[in-house]
This record gives sequence, structure tokens and C-alpha cells, in this order.
Amino acid sequence: MRTAVRPLLLSVFAAFVAPLAGEDAPSKFEPWSNGTLDIHQISTGRGNAAFIVFPDGTTLLFDAGDAGDGIPLATAMPDASRGAGEWVARYIRRTAGDGAVLDYAVVTHFHPDHVSGLGEVAGVVPIRKLIDRGFPDYGEPAAPKGPVFDGYRRFAEEAARNGTVRERARVGRADEIVPVRAGGEVSGFEVRVVAANGEVWTGKGDVTARRFPPLAGVPEKDRPSENPCSVALRIRYGGFSLYTGGDLYGLPEPGAPAWWDLETPIAKAIGKTDVMVVNHHGSIEPASPFFLSTLAPRVLIVPAWAPTHPSPDVLKRLLSKRIWPAPRDIFVTRLRDATKAAIGPRAAQVASDAGHIVVRVAPGGASYRVFVLDDENESGAVKSVHGPYASFGAR
Repeated sequence: MRTAVRPLLLSVFAAFVAPLAGEDAPSKFEPWSNGTLDIHQISTGRGNAAFIVFPDGTTLLFDAGDAGDGIPLATAMPDASRGAGEWVARYIRRTAGDGAVLDYAVVTHFHPDHVSGLGEVAGVVPIRKLIDRGFPDYGEPAAPKGPVFDGYRRFAEEAARNGTVRERARVGRADEIVPVRAGGEVSGFEVRVVAANGEVWTGKGDVTARRFPPLAGVPEKDRPSENPCSVALRIRYGGFSLYTGGDLYGLPEPGAPAWWDLETPIAKAIGKTDVMVVNHHGSIEPASPFFLSTLAPRVLIVPAWAPTHPSPDVLKRLLSKRIWPAPRDIFVTRLRDATKAAIGPRAAQVASDAGHIVVRVAPGGASYRVFVLDDENESGAVKSVHGPYASFGAR
């Protein structure tokens, strides 16, 4: 395979040009090294899962979904011989070693494509701290219910009996998810919870604001569902920043209240962002023009797994130079053939349409690269390399 960019001396210019054809990519992804921040968006064809290694080696799993076999034209990756959670666990062990432990696991919300593989992961890779949106009471603003949540709760209670610490996501705080290895502090590194349960960080200290109104008088059909209650994080390292959330909305579904839009207050709080993981798999409701123009990401990751991901309208917005004029590269974990047919020629404008997507941030956070890894087997083969990109805060 060919790299998208010949290695260059880092410069501001490199961040504003499209990747160029260059020399051969390495055959295998190099292991994490001290001082590097790695963000792995794992492709299973069954839901969301991201594995993050902090600069000190602290590990975080952000969702572990398994939507099962009920979605037509959504094949499992690399195949259906194992559950999605087991594939994720094997990926983590290949990446972090056989003795891998998850210092943190964050559950954005209680839908199967975000949580139903977590038990399988934990059966292979122990979890030290489990963070979700509702612990301990799981009440307002949306009380989760049904077999998916019941299964998660049984798993979480058993994990707690075996020593896993459970916490509720603390919106606005940057002291809940912190480095815990090698002294426990990394200069310039921060993970902040920017949203959960309709509460959003304001961008000022630890102050938050309530997006949802008092729900006592809200009609049942307008009450928030799981998606708008999702947990979202902002990760910073030096001049680099990344946004990732669950299934938050920017353009509420027709007839839904305007306050289901969580992207607008999040954008006002976090501003320009180097890498943005597109909300809700790039389905119909996310990636509003205001969100995109405010974050103005250089790299966008679409954690797609179903034929409806991303929707044609969302991809159109992601590509639109009218919304923000700067260059951008779009990486999709799995762009199905049916999706390509529905989207048309725009489907060919993404930087990559299949594979695990890894953002590797250089020590100190001034630059980063994007690696696309083969998701059709467990070889770890590098399909393409993109960058280096200069981090916004380093320019």
C-alpha cells in the first residue's frame, strides 16, 4: 500500500494541504511508545468501540457495542465467528499486550451498538473503573429500561463485586478520567466530560448548564431518549484536541424539541478541534452546520457499521466547503456497498472507507498522523498513512 503523505518536516503548511502520494506504508502498525497518545476507532461491523492509550500508558475503552445479526447488509468484521466484544478484546490484547488492563471503560448510553459487547471485553481484559451516565440511581432525565440495560446492570454489578469501581460521568470535570500510570500526571494532557444527560460544560472552569428543561410538564413523546443523554468527551494533549460522543443530536428528528440539539452548546464550549468523531455514526441527526463550522475539524472519523451510516445528507455536510472552507480528511470505519450506491459520487471523496482508524499524536501533542489498519483479519496490516497534521493549538 502507499502512504498518503511522504514524511515531512512538520510545518504549518503540511496541515493545510491534501495528503500526497508517497513512499510505502509500514507493513504493520508500530506499538505505542511512552509520550504518545493513541486513539483507536475499532471496526467490528456491529457498533462503536474506541480504545485509547494515554501518553503515560493509561488505557480507556469508550463503548463496546454489539448490535447482533438483525441488521441486513451489515456483516461482522472480520467475521461472525466471534461476538463484537470478543473481537474488541482481542484487538486490545494485540495492541496493549496479553496482560492488558482497562483503567477506564466509559459507556455513552444504553443501546446495544454501544454497550452489549462490554461483558465479552471484560471477560478477557479486566476493567478497573466503569463510568456510565446513570449510576447509581439510573433515573432522570431518561430512566433506561429493557433487556439491554438489564444485561448491562447485571454485568456491572458482578464487575463491582469483583473489584471494579463504578461512577457516574461528572460533566464539566477534568479530574474523573486522569492518567494513573507512571506517576499519574502528563503535562498538557486532559480528558474532560463535556456532556451527559442533557448537562453540558460551558467552557468555563468546571461550570455546566442544563440543556433539558424541567421534564415534569414535557409530553412523554418529547422526553429525551437514550441518544440525547449520551456521554461526550474532549481529549486534549498539548496543542491537539479530539471530540468524541455517543449518539448526540445536532438536528433533532422532525417534531422533536429544539433542546434535543446538544451539538450547539458543546460547540460553543470546545471550539476548534483537530479530530472529530462524528456523532450517531453519521446518521440523520448529527453534524449540524454550526457544529462543523465551529469545530472546523481537520480530520473526521465516522464510526459507521450499518448501511445507513453515514446518511447522504451528513456526508454532504462533512464535505461542504460552504460550511467551513479549510481542508479536511474523512475516515469511515466501514462504508457498505449499499451506502455507496445511495450516496453516489461523494462516497469516493473520503480518505478511507474501510478499516480500523488510529490517530497517533506525537509526544507533546504538536502533530499527529492517521493510520488505517486492515479490519478483514487480525494482521494489524497498515493500509494507508495520512499526515503529519499540525495540531491547531501548535500553530
